[in-house]
Amino acid sequence: MIERYTSGSDPVLSVVIPTIPSSSHQSVVSKLKKQNADFDYEVIVINDSELDICEARNQGIKNAKAEIVALTDDDCLPPLNWLKSIYSTYCDSESRLSCVEGTVTGGLNYSGTRHYVGCNLTFMRSEALKIGGFSSEFAGYRDDTEFGWRMEKESEGKCIFEDSIQMVHPDRPRSNYNRELDDKLEENYPERYNSIFMSDMRERIYLKLSRIGITGKINELYNNIVGVKSE
Repeated sequence: MIERYTSGSDPVLSVVIPTIPSSSHQSVVSKLKKQNADFDYEVIVINDSELDICEARNQGIKNAKAEIVALTDDDCLPPLNWLKSIYSTYCDSESRLSCVEGTVTGGLNYSGTRHYVGCNLTFMRSEALKIGGFSSEFAGYRDDTEFGWRMEKESEGKCIFEDSIQMVHPDRPRSNYNRELDDKLEENYPERYNSIFMSDMRERIYLKLSRIGITGKINELYNNIVGVKSE
């Protein structure tokens, strides 16, 4: 089921949120309705338990009316200037942009290392459609990274990181390490995988711990005992 909120008749930016009926998306939509944006935009929620996350995102992209598409998750809380920062980045760039990743804080912390984290990822709709959107082959783990790397390789514009585009991800991500998909990403993109993941000491440690099943237990303990909440 597609749920749509539109701030005006001529949206220049579309937000796509994949979710399932058992998960609430009211908080993120409420934050998006209050955005400090002086332009028309729309919010598209793909609420369907029969679609994997890649299929849901692709359906949202196909139904988007705007050329600039922004992704986030149903458990995120976008700051009130999130959309304005996205739009300004594309408008003010001297180069053609295909894809822009942003900062993530909270239960997930990310500051731009070409992982293309899906809860704060924006791109040109035409470029995403041209490369075939998100691949269900990686659904559930590394699907956003694989999409970003494919955009780097096949799109006509630049892919950049912009730290002014910020997103709050209150809780730890729900996805868990998947060795099969991680190996497949390395097999498909050996040079990128080694230069991006293996050159980062923290990432190397994370991957080694994941392969022996430790990080999943740490994440579960973190969610149950510590938690990170944000209003």
